[in-house]
Order: sequence, then C-alpha cells, then structure tokens
Amino acid sequence: MITGMSRTWERSKQVASLNSQQQRQTEKDSQTLCSSTASSLRLKREQAGCSGGTVVVQQSFLQLSANTKEQPFVRGNVTVIPWIVALHQGEAISSTGDRIIIQQEGFFIVFGQVLFQSPGTIMGHIVRSRGTDQRSTELLRCLQEMPQTNCANTCHTGGMVKLEREDELELVIPDRPQAQVSMDADSTFFGIIRLN
Repeated sequence: MITGMSRTWERSKQVASLNSQQQRQTEKDSQTLCSSTASSLRLKREQAGCSGGTVVVQQSFLQLSANTKEQPFVRGNVTVIPWIVALHQGEAISSTGDRIIIQQEGFFIVFGQVLFQSPGTIMGHIVRSRGTDQRSTELLRCLQEMPQTNCANTCHTGGMVKLEREDELELVIPDRPQAQVSMDADSTFFGIIRLN
C-alpha cells in the first residue's frame, strides 16, 4: 500500500512539474508574442515617421492674401478681392484667380478675414461655394458695424464644412460697391485646411 501511494505521489509530482513547465512555456510564448507585437508596432510607427519606402500623407492647406498690386473690383452685386497665394501645401486644394478649387472631397476648415475701412455703415463678407451644378451656397457670413471715426474694423469668420471635388469657394462682399478694404496680408486673407 505504501508502494502504491508512493507511485501516486510520484505521478502527482510529475504532473505538477509538467503543468508548471507548460505554464512557464505558455508565459514565455505570451511574452515573446507581446514583445514581437510591440516591436512590430514600434517598427510601423518608426516607418511612418520616415519617408524611406513608406508613404507619408501630406496635410493640404491653402491661404490667400489680398493682392496689394490690385484693388477690389465689382462683379454684379458683389465686391471681389483680388488674391495671391501666400501658403500652399498638398494636392487636395488649388486656386485660380479669386477662387479656391477643391481637388479631393472631404471635411475642411474654411476661414476668411477682411479689414474694412469704410465709415459709418454695416460691412461684412460671405464665403460661398459653387458646385458642378453651378448653384451657389453660402457657407459662412460675417457682419460688422463700422464706427464713424477711426473707421477700421475686422470681420473674421471660420467654420468646418464638407466639400465635394470641383467645388469652388469664394469670399465676396455683397451689396457694398464702395467697400474700402485694407489690402495688407495680415489684415485681409482667405484660406482652407483639409481635415482628412
């Protein structure tokens, strides 16, 4: 009977030892897998930061500044500010004349600022888009009351919008043919940033 207990005891120890070895191997495999996964993620992060063989997506933006060599002009019932490109990066946005052209659809932050110098009236601007169907949609509007003396007041607007490919954006001053506008780059500008 002692011999039988002894054998049972020996088998229990062997099973416990085998279980312990298997558990250690499982923990080791798990650590190796975690380490390998972490290394893989770290490698992907490092590759994303380098241009060596990895595509790095460039943020698209465009900022236009008032063209100091020209004066605002009237087109129909709106005054249009002539623009020049101040900053530009990426392929999703371009410009032509006084308009911003969307090359890739997505969500965008659009902003515009005009420094008005017209005395004693309400001044403002709108940012509108025109799609391929040629319908015009107002996206942003800004109104500002002008003082009688020291007549300078900034009107700034900005917001997030969804735009389609080939949409055209313009910033115009409605119903103010005699609008006096500062053409300094830090006073009057129009821009867009693609979010995705």
